[in-house]
Amino acid sequence: MKRILPGIFLVLSVAGTSWAQAGSNPLRELAETAAVSGYEGPLVSLLKQRLDLLRGREGFSAQVDNLGNLWVTLGSGAPPFDSAPGKRRMLVTCVDEAGYVVSGITDDGYLRVQRLPQRAPHPWFDLLHSAQPVSIWTRSGKFVPGVVAGLSTHIQPGRQSVAEKRTEDVERLYIDIGARSQEEARAQGVDLLDPLTLEKHVFELAGGEFAGPTLSARAGAAALVELLERIDANKIQGTLIVAFATRHWMGSQGLDRLVQQVKPDEVILVESLPESGAEPGGGVLIATSERDAAAEPVEPTSGLAGELLALARSRGIPAQPAYSAAHPRNSYTGGPEFPARTAQVGVAVKFPLTPAEVVSVSDVSALVELLAASVGGSVRPVNTQEKSGVTEVEKVAAVARTVPKTEDILRTLVETYGVSGHEEPVADAVRRLLPEWARKRAETDGEGNLWVSFGKKGAQSRLLFVAHTDEIGWTVEQISDDGRLLLRRRGGFLEEHFLGHMVLVHTRAGRVPAVMELPANYWSERYMLMPDREHTAYLGARSRAEAEALGIAVGDSVTVPKKYRRLAGTRANGRSFDDRVGSTALVAALRQLDPAKLDREVTFLWAVEEEIGLRGAKAYADRTAASGNTPDTVFAVDTFVSADSPLESKRFAHGVLGQGFVIRAVDSSNVAPRGQVERVIEIARQNNIPVQYGVTGGGNDGAVFVRHGAVDVPLGWPLRYSHSAGEVVDLTDVEALACIVAALTRHF
Repeated sequence: MKRILPGIFLVLSVAGTSWAQAGSNPLRELAETAAVSGYEGPLVSLLKQRLDLLRGREGFSAQVDNLGNLWVTLGSGAPPFDSAPGKRRMLVTCVDEAGYVVSGITDDGYLRVQRLPQRAPHPWFDLLHSAQPVSIWTRSGKFVPGVVAGLSTHIQPGRQSVAEKRTEDVERLYIDIGARSQEEARAQGVDLLDPLTLEKHVFELAGGEFAGPTLSARAGAAALVELLERIDANKIQGTLIVAFATRHWMGSQGLDRLVQQVKPDEVILVESLPESGAEPGGGVLIATSERDAAAEPVEPTSGLAGELLALARSRGIPAQPAYSAAHPRNSYTGGPEFPARTAQVGVAVKFPLTPAEVVSVSDVSALVELLAASVGGSVRPVNTQEKSGVTEVEKVAAVARTVPKTEDILRTLVETYGVSGHEEPVADAVRRLLPEWARKRAETDGEGNLWVSFGKKGAQSRLLFVAHTDEIGWTVEQISDDGRLLLRRRGGFLEEHFLGHMVLVHTRAGRVPAVMELPANYWSERYMLMPDREHTAYLGARSRAEAEALGIAVGDSVTVPKKYRRLAGTRANGRSFDDRVGSTALVAALRQLDPAKLDREVTFLWAVEEEIGLRGAKAYADRTAASGNTPDTVFAVDTFVSADSPLESKRFAHGVLGQGFVIRAVDSSNVAPRGQVERVIEIARQNNIPVQYGVTGGGNDGAVFVRHGAVDVPLGWPLRYSHSAGEVVDLTDVEALACIVAALTRHF
């Protein structure tokens, strides 16, 4: 029998910690770093920083060329190969990702982009960016936050997007960084040729799996970094090149360059094998280009691939053959030209080339072990990472201990989760943020509504201001035998903004990350609207028992991860501005009021379950009507979903960001009396509060009071890209909304 992989003798240092331990995790760190093809600077810098820590080791050298390729040469001279002395072995992985580059800036401050690569990797690629937070890397090295413009749910017919308006084509991609003009955009440092990607966050799933964007491109890099960080370079015999190549998506330019420069005799390509269809957790994938009659990969028995598979099995390293087409060649140069002894290895990726790729930590560990074994070394087991963090209650308490600005209140409420029917955390946050006098008067009911009543009865009309505390999302309807979750929608939204992205399951024990699954044909077919499509979530669990062991239960709520982000100027992005802005306006208005000076009876109400049928407001309205306390005028404080976007028609719902609060005079549930609208406009102008008015879609909580005799005068603020992770507001509008609520409380 042949001797398997004779070659360079390496010993991995016993010093150092496992890569999965806190503070030393290359996979997470690398996956969260931008590296658009041709613009890999941030990632190459990070890699070099890590490898520079090894600079003092004898025989260790690192190089970076003008394409950004980075490689390390270990040892020198000819390794003791039996069959062909003088070989040079190269372990190499490609580190770049598909993304976009700024190709234009419109007069009103939006960025236009071109995809890199210019041909989409799969039919869903552009759509998976719709209404998502992104980050632009500028020439100065600054990362500028932005949002991909998306259709607003409430102003689409039947709350379903039409194909010709969806952002599933690069021609309909607009990037909103909060700028009002081309000059403001450039003032942020943004210019043509700046690359941009999705904002990146990696989450830990069950079963030791990670989920997030670019994990398939960075799993190989993480394995090679771990290998390098634990090698005892003094004990190397022969020559080994460990390389990180750029421009894979640009015809493998970086890899072509490396092969030409290094001239290796043997290459192990460590890369994603998306065609394999393998599930994470099965160990190392060793590529073969042959399949049998059942379309199963044929085990390689010869060449470098066959030797690697045999080596893995002899060492007890989990590995399996996986189908892969030949590495793509550059259509312009015909390269790269690999030596005869070349093999592809990698790890399985679930949902490849999406924002929620899934890889297994154990697979990456097995890959490190196999690569080390192939050159004579070994690795230690991987330990789990400890978790830590600050709870939402602590965050809210920290804000409440100060006198918060309106933006502080908004940030706290936006980053608090509360799907319809699961809004207790939001109500608790509101209560903590109230001024002390209002907190003492706060009341709740069995539905979960929270309200504060103040002032005194008199000749003036009774006023009620109502915002809602819930947000769209899902609840767990069923836990399948295979551990996946069947979800039930809570509220209306465009599903294309969420399929293929991360979600959080809110259990009694805490949050559990999951992936909103894509249709199985996303790799080959464009998105098709299916109104009755089932939404399912993947946890990493393989059985119902494993899912339940995570604390998952039927009825748990599910949301997308949320973060408040400042954009340019006075703009901000976050999920659930609808209706955290309304809730914020009521809290901020109470901080402007002295209840002892009011000559009227006023109630501020935070109602529950608005998104699933105005349920909380209806219960409150019916109860006040039964007791003879129906308010005379109700101001429902909710979103004015705006067509202030290049994707929407300006015929309808054209409230402009930055020009003040909006009187939602006509919507799907109500028409406000013109005289009352004029009165609000008059009070706004008397108090120098910028005001707009118009027509939009959707219902409002005030509508349920009309049947009992109240007048409904809805107030709002213009919101872009409603019911998505890309919602955008202008903070001056939020301030105007809080001010008009306070002014109407005093003077209406």
